[in-house]
Amino acid sequence: MKQPKCKNCKQQFTKTQPLQVACSYSCAIELAKPIAKKVIEKKEREKKAKLKQSLKTITDYRKDARYWFQRWIRIRDLGTGCISCGVLLTDIRDYHAGHMYQANNYPQLLFNEHAVNGQCIFCNKHKSGNEHEYRKGIVNRYGIEVLFSLEKLADDKTLRTLNKDYYIDVANDYKKRCKELEK
Repeated sequence: MKQPKCKNCKQQFTKTQPLQVACSYSCAIELAKPIAKKVIEKKEREKKAKLKQSLKTITDYRKDARYWFQRWIRIRDLGTGCISCGVLLTDIRDYHAGHMYQANNYPQLLFNEHAVNGQCIFCNKHKSGNEHEYRKGIVNRYGIEVLFSLEKLADDKTLRTLNKDYYIDVANDYKKRCKELEK
């Protein structure tokens, strides 16, 4: 029977245990060091992630929710035209998820799927959202009833403050939707 080689020093040795891979305790310790280092690093990363999560503010949760929502809008509207000018949207990095109403002033419409649509960068940034054409695009895409319901929601100031749990739910929901659409 051929003698096994030590995984550390590569010398042949006689096994004293059936699963033995090292010739001595010192070689076994040397083999275990990288494994132990990985375990320690993993625990440190988990601890750091937990600390980072505990230090998040409501603004951080809102940013996460907005990121996933807007990413989903971009994926959803890929291959369609800009809601304002009709330019074909071909790459999610080359257009925005434009809001019909300013997102900071109308939190009740921040995550409304009809109020946020794929919009070319020129219309969104350089034409301040191109609101007049955006309204026409809403009517063409969804119908006049949706436009009226969005206007009614914009006038409703009762839903002004959204909480942490709401933002977490929104982020998780749209993250899941993005993963499904990207498959």
